[in-house]
Amino acid sequence: MSGRVLELVVHHNGPSTQRAIADFLKVTPRNVTGLVDALVETGFVTREPHPSDRRATLVSLTARGAKVMTRMAREHTELADQLFGGMSERDFRAFAAGLGHVLRVVREATA
Repeated sequence: MSGRVLELVVHHNGPSTQRAIADFLKVTPRNVTGLVDALVETGFVTREPHPSDRRATLVSLTARGAKVMTRMAREHTELADQLFGGMSERDFRAFAAGLGHVLRVVREATA
C-alpha cells in the first residue's frame, strides 16, 4: 500500500494531507500514519506543516522518492508496451472485457 501512496497520491497529485491520502485509499487516517512513518524513515517522503491549516501536515516526495517514482512510471510504460504493444485494438478490447468479468466475479466472491 505504501507504493500506492507514492504513485497515486503524492506523485500524481503533489503534496497531500494524510487525510486526503486516507480518503483516497479508503482507509482510516491511523492506517496512513503508519504508512507515512515508514516512507519518511526510508527517505521517500517528508512531512511538512500545511501552509494554511495548522492542524494538517503535508506529505511530499523527496528527491529520492521522485526519482524512484519516475523510474517506476517508465518501467510500467515499458512493461505495458511489451505486454500489449503488438495486440490489435479488437483483441485488446476483448481481453479487457474478459478481465473485467473476472474481476467482477472475484469482487462478488470476496465481498
